[in-house]
Amino acid sequence: MFNGDYAVVFYDIDHFKNINDKYGHNCGDAVLKSFAGILKNLTRKEDVIARYGGEEFIALINYQDEIEVERYVKRVKKALSNSNFIYKEANIKLKFSAGVTYRNKYNSFQEAKKRADELLYEAKHKGRDRIILDNGTEI
Repeated sequence: MFNGDYAVVFYDIDHFKNINDKYGHNCGDAVLKSFAGILKNLTRKEDVIARYGGEEFIALINYQDEIEVERYVKRVKKALSNSNFIYKEANIKLKFSAGVTYRNKYNSFQEAKKRADELLYEAKHKGRDRIILDNGTEI
């Protein structure tokens, strides 16, 4: 299914707890479904996208050139920034942070996944609403 040339992308919705606290868990569930739908629509059928837990999602993205992965995460960021989530009377602007690794730079999938998670938390620590790739690129 996958060779060594795939990226691991860890997504986390920024300030998700605030959405749950302010608008309720039904709204939070709707936001998760909407975010998942955007990811599904922008991710090719041969790639993998899954909810990892809470408000985190993970994607495994095949690529031939690393720029393809950058373009993919930029499309996700643009699609989300152009979307308004309406729940009852609330108009919610969603943002996310992400960490991206290229599997072939690591000894195992577990190492690549761990590093993608570390990059995700670095993105959160730097102020959220950003994507950090393991080649040093920040989007």
